[in-house]
Amino acid sequence: RSSGSPPHYNIAQTDQGWVLIIQNETCSVMQVFDTASSARRAVDRMLEFFDTMSAQPPRSRRVA
Repeated sequence: RSSGSPPHYNIAQTDQGWVLIIQNETCSVMQVFDTASSARRAVDRMLEFFDTMSAQPPRSRRVA
């Protein structure tokens, strides 16, 4: 598990819709929603995703 800081997020209105950006020190995810409320509802799911991913061991890369 990463000992870094927890992810933080921001929701902003753009011409394309409401953009949710959530990030920590190693990963950033951006998603566009039709409404601010749908973006806010996604925050908990995305925080859970970051928590799940940080609990995973790093994958080794194979070289062909």
